Amino acid sequence: MQTAKFVKKAVGFALCFIVAFVLSCYGMPLYSFTTWIVDHSHQIFSRYQADTYEPDSDPVTFLSLIVVVGVYAMALYWLIKMALRKLKR
Repeated sequence: MQTAKFVKKAVGFALCFIVAFVLSCYGMPLYSFTTWIVDHSHQIFSRYQADTYEPDSDPVTFLSLIVVVGVYAMALYWLIKMALRKLKR
C-alpha cells in the first residue's frame, strides 16, 4: 500500500513537472520570468565554468532551468493538492 501511494504521488509530481515545463516555454505565461531567472543565474555562476560552451547549452543554464521548473512544479503540485482537499470537504 505504501508503494502504491508513493507511485501515485510521484506520477502526480511528474505530471506537474511536465505542465510547469510547458508553461515556461516560449510564448507561455511563465516564459519571461523563467528567462529572467536563468539569465541572472548565468551571470552570477558562469564565471565558475572552466570550459566554453555553446550559447544556452552550458551546465549553469541547464541546472537553473531544471531548478526553476522544479520550483514551479512544487508550487503547482501544492496548489492542486490544496484544491483537491477543499473539494473533498
